[in-house]
Amino acid sequence: MKLFSRKPKPEAIQNPETPEAEEDPLLEETRPFFVPHELPTLRVQAAQSVGMARSHNEDAVYAMQLTLLTPESRHVFGLFMIADGMGGHLGGELASSLAIQGASNSLYRSLLEPLRLGQKNFSDEEISEALNAAMHAAQELVLNQAAGSGTTLTMAIVLDRNLYFAHVGDSRLYLAPYGEPLQVLTKDHSLVRRLVDLGQIDEDEAKTHPQRNVLFRALGQEDGFKADLGAVKLENPVNLLLCSDGLWGLVQDQSLAETLRAARWSDKIAQKLINMANAAGGTDNISVIAVTII
Repeated sequence: MKLFSRKPKPEAIQNPETPEAEEDPLLEETRPFFVPHELPTLRVQAAQSVGMARSHNEDAVYAMQLTLLTPESRHVFGLFMIADGMGGHLGGELASSLAIQGASNSLYRSLLEPLRLGQKNFSDEEISEALNAAMHAAQELVLNQAAGSGTTLTMAIVLDRNLYFAHVGDSRLYLAPYGEPLQVLTKDHSLVRRLVDLGQIDEDEAKTHPQRNVLFRALGQEDGFKADLGAVKLENPVNLLLCSDGLWGLVQDQSLAETLRAARWSDKIAQKLINMANAAGGTDNISVIAVTII
């Protein structure tokens, strides 16, 4: 099995003062207005930083949304992707860019173009197949044009009030329903996560484990490549967060959740999350997509 190892990250600043989310006076008094049969509204924010310790960026971010209103069909569509490259200065940058390129081209052909031409509906199976095909298209592009390098890839599709996702690596997709705890929808494909799952180490040990930067599954791995797929019905207003480990590796889930709660009223949430990670040491590139669905 081919393993990918990230460059070791410099140690984070000890006991950083992580900024807390600003309190919004409307937060406790106002509840989202939700009409199930109406199309949702998407508010999308994206931000990126090289961090405080890196000299170049190996992450790639893709965020797009469209609204299609015709006599034949009505749809809101969002496509969001984060790729965190590995393999050195040229390899990682190239791999993450190729992953986004291959996946977006595949999804345009399988989903966006049919929507534009008037296809009214897709089954859950069709969208899952499209996401899986997009992952393999990204994989082929990385293998053919960036041999020896690798990248994570986490993709999320919002189609009306449904969320579909595909994932490989250790970037993450979070779901934050209104008034409920933050949920991690993806599973890290890292050796330390496997050790935690097997009960060989605990969560605290995982944070400082010498192999915490090693992935056993990523784009660019030839043997046994497989993407995780999932789907969630969006029955209530929610926030989505896609991010590289440059964010979640430094900022605790509770702080992420508290910050996301203000996303409905602020257009600076993505940048605030970036600032929080940099304040905690910024030991890696940081990429964030925050999506509010109401």
